[in-house]
Amino acid sequence: MFGSKKTDEEKAASKALLELRLASSGVGGMLVRKDPLRFTAPGQMDVPVAGAQVTIDRGEAAKRITATRVALTGIFALALKKDSTKLFVTIEGADGTAMLLECPAKKEGAARKFAMLVHAKHPAPPAQEG
Repeated sequence: MFGSKKTDEEKAASKALLELRLASSGVGGMLVRKDPLRFTAPGQMDVPVAGAQVTIDRGEAAKRITATRVALTGIFALALKKDSTKLFVTIEGADGTAMLLECPAKKEGAARKFAMLVHAKHPAPPAQEG
């Protein structure tokens, strides 16, 4: 009578989207968009949520130089100063896209919760046999 009712699948998808948006709210100004579900941030490429891998590095504890970091910052990756007051969140999509975000180290708990949520509830879609 007052519009269409949502199916159980639509309710679950809506709840998962809300949960993901809440978890990502403290991570470097990133947003979660739908249709298709993807991460977006100013000045960064969009990364699909399905199959994304999230890596969190603490400033000076991040000794390694990842291929993503080199791809995003070029040769300057070697000279970037590591700061212990910041976290570096790398999101790598299953399709090869990536984004690098900074957030305050005091938000480490929220960032780790976000990473666990992405890994647990948004795995890569099954590969098509061809």
